[in-house]
Amino acid sequence: MSAGLERFVTPDGRRLRVKSGARYGFSAAVGATRDLSRTLVYSVGATDAKGDGMNPVAERIVMAALER
Repeated sequence: MSAGLERFVTPDGRRLRVKSGARYGFSAAVGATRDLSRTLVYSVGATDAKGDGMNPVAERIVMAALER
């Protein structure tokens, strides 16, 4: 059984488990390191929630949350 978690490796090598999703009008994600030293939950309003790439605002939120 799976919760749909994905592995994500940051540029500095940290490994996270992430679940993301989107509907028209918003995108959201939850994620954490295995030891829970870093956790992240966000929901961002977007007009392109089903676009191919990551929402630029969400990307900046994620990178800021994961900085050391």
